[in-house]
Amino acid sequence: MEALYGRQAEQARLARFVGAVGRGAGALIVRGEAGIGKSALLDTAVRQARAGGLTVLAAHGIPAEVRLPFGALHQLLWPLLRDEALPANPRQTLKAALGQAGTVVPDLFGVAFAALDLLVEAAGLNPLLVAAEDAHWFDRPSADVIAFAARRLAGEPLAVLAAVREGHHDPFADTGLPELRLGPLPADASRRLLEQRASDLPLRVRDRILQTARGNPLALLELPAAVRQSDGTDGPLHSHLPTSARLERTFAARLPDIPPATRAVLLALAADGSCRLPELLATAARVTGTPPGVEAVEPAVAAGLVTTDGPAVRFRHPLVASAVYQNAALTDRIATHAALATVLAAEPDRAVWHRATAAMGPDPQITDDLLAFADRAVARGALSVAVDALERAAALAPTDADQAAQLLRAAELACNLPDRKTKTAALLDSTRLTDLGAKDQARRALLEELAGLRPGDDPLFTRTLVGHALAARQADELELSQNLLWAAALRCWMHSSSAELRSWFAATVADLDPHMEDCNAVLVLACLQPIERGRAVLERAALIREQSPFDPLQMSHAIAIEGLLGEYPSVAASMAATASHIREQGRAMMLARFLSVWARADIWVGQWDRSLDNSHECERLAIAIDEPLWRLMALGHRITIAAHRSQHDQAQALGQEILTDRHLTPYLRAVAHRALGINALTAGHPHEAFDHLARLFDPTDPAHHYSIELFTIAELADAARAAGRIPEARTILDRLEPLTAHTTAAAVHLSINHARAHLAPDHQIEPLLITALAAPGLAEWPYHRARLHLTYGQHLRRTRRATDSRPHLRLALDLLQALGATHWADQARSELRAAGDPSPEKAPGPATLTPQEVRIARLAAQGLTNRDIGQHLHMSHRTVGAHLYKIFPKLGITSRNQLPHALDA
Repeated sequence: MEALYGRQAEQARLARFVGAVGRGAGALIVRGEAGIGKSALLDTAVRQARAGGLTVLAAHGIPAEVRLPFGALHQLLWPLLRDEALPANPRQTLKAALGQAGTVVPDLFGVAFAALDLLVEAAGLNPLLVAAEDAHWFDRPSADVIAFAARRLAGEPLAVLAAVREGHHDPFADTGLPELRLGPLPADASRRLLEQRASDLPLRVRDRILQTARGNPLALLELPAAVRQSDGTDGPLHSHLPTSARLERTFAARLPDIPPATRAVLLALAADGSCRLPELLATAARVTGTPPGVEAVEPAVAAGLVTTDGPAVRFRHPLVASAVYQNAALTDRIATHAALATVLAAEPDRAVWHRATAAMGPDPQITDDLLAFADRAVARGALSVAVDALERAAALAPTDADQAAQLLRAAELACNLPDRKTKTAALLDSTRLTDLGAKDQARRALLEELAGLRPGDDPLFTRTLVGHALAARQADELELSQNLLWAAALRCWMHSSSAELRSWFAATVADLDPHMEDCNAVLVLACLQPIERGRAVLERAALIREQSPFDPLQMSHAIAIEGLLGEYPSVAASMAATASHIREQGRAMMLARFLSVWARADIWVGQWDRSLDNSHECERLAIAIDEPLWRLMALGHRITIAAHRSQHDQAQALGQEILTDRHLTPYLRAVAHRALGINALTAGHPHEAFDHLARLFDPTDPAHHYSIELFTIAELADAARAAGRIPEARTILDRLEPLTAHTTAAAVHLSINHARAHLAPDHQIEPLLITALAAPGLAEWPYHRARLHLTYGQHLRRTRRATDSRPHLRLALDLLQALGATHWADQARSELRAAGDPSPEKAPGPATLTPQEVRIARLAAQGLTNRDIGQHLHMSHRTVGAHLYKIFPKLGITSRNQLPHALDA
């Protein structure tokens, strides 16, 4: 490896990194200011990689391509897309994203996973290094995909090496990836480099250069030329300026001596760094009126401004491009962009940006072209690029109404971006000076809600959304009306709106659709009054299932309705196929939401392991797509299971994380306190448990939620009986019992029946328990079934019917052990011993596996392939295989078909 002045330690680290690619080096991000030597280090690392036999895929960020969808990804992956030896599915997905195929493109997450899959497959054939130079100038979709892959390389013969300039957009910020931060060269290395470059200059001038350069290698190389141009004086050093500005002036000082034709070529290159020599010459010809020859580039090469490699021309450093562009007259820049638009007419995505840059006022045709570009970008999953196009289209729109329409469309797309709140707010602010029509006012209000720009505890805004929905419906804008109603309903659910507001809202919706023919309206009613309208809404959900079993949209409505109302067995049974369909489509946001619904249902139907798997996947997805609310929902499911399983420290930690998160809502607060109450109960602290749980039933308490209270009455009854606070709980039960007449939801009646038995006087307990145990479909609710059998067994033993108690206690113990509900299982075991039937301790499960290994083993036990498991856990199938290689010996097995038995051991 070629030695660089003063960079021995950095080169050694890069050498170790490149040498470890085949063993899973991961990722390394090189950061530093302009001219500090990032590119030189990457070049040496790439040469070492190629010399060592690695496959190298490289991309170089270019400012002109920052608005081209997946431009950098195209540079990186195009060699792989042509390799027929690699899997077809990810290649087809990526070709669609790159505009090379007509298939439907998934969202950005789906593109990212396809890219990771393809890279891993290629690395399986030969270890591979991805080199991303000037990644701060990658288009946003490409940068997001590469950052996604870089975080998921553990154990793969694949590595990402990227360089990012400080002060620019950093796609790897907050990823936690290892970094190599480049600082100034040491003083002795700076002096040696300068002496090698400028030994002819007087010592006083060299000392001044050293002081001015401040250890920046590019400055040490370029400032001597500036001094020589000024007859050996140090006047042009501009030591008061930042290093990048000094260097730009240094490069700019060489431009006056460059012939006009050469300057025209340089300006064309500065305006579009992806142009090759024929395009540059054609552009210069249009600007100057005289076709230049190839020799027009030679003065720029001689001045040290550009390098050439056949038809490829590159600036020696990005600061040269900046100097050329910033020092050109505005009229020359406009003329150059206009000429580039003509030269690049065969590439409309590139040409339209040059036309838009050259435009100095409203231009309907360019606006239309930008809108078409935005549509193409959306079709390829590049939403951030589409937002940029719509913003520029708005600036060139001929009327205020057209401008507002483009800004609102941009805001709608921005709502799906990671930085949705900031970006959407800025776009909506730009529309405030425009006199919007009724439809656009409604769109703006909806976007304010979707982006979280309005406080959730403002009932007036909820009424505003409903008002806009009614107006939209009258104007036959049905989709907008439905979206507004659902946004307002979800707002009520998450923020536990008052009964008065919800009743008014529900009555309004019922008036619009008295026969409940609209699935969206039914879903809104389920959200607003899940108990009061439960019977009618569940009947409608059942009818949807009967009439439209193969309609994904209708079925998703039925599942959502049942999930809100507590028909969890039906939800759990439907979710596998639904989630698989969404996963195949690559729709990450929708998948996260459905996984959350599935995880909640599985808690109730006793599929706790599967619930944890889905919660973890939901959490990973939510983090990847920056959906904090759904991450907290996943944590809510995890804390509930941890509490049931007596994992007290974990439950407390998760509860603290939820309750201190800035995205906390009343619904999530209720979920957290419910779980903390269960945790206190299984830890043997019934008073603390009662205090947590009672908060959910007090309408004045921030932890109250109008739906969760009915699903929590069973736990409150348990805590009340153990704490001797039955009268308090009985008062609450008396208030809730009449509501159950309005719903057929099994979860509600299970909870109420459980509470009745636990809060009844001793002489009334037995008939209530017998009634509860006779409930139809009880076997679908193993946890509640086990708790009822445990309570009945306890009652029978304590009334001196030990023999009768044993079957109930044995069944309870088996069910509770299978669930991992150790607190209640221990109670069942203790009761069995007291009843004269000592029960053996159940052998522990796969305790030697890590949590990640447990998740992989469970999915493999269900029959999923390594690739399927990888899609669930957002890792490559090779990483899954490596985990299974470690799992088998830990469990003492040799094949996949032994996994189910080993996990149940």
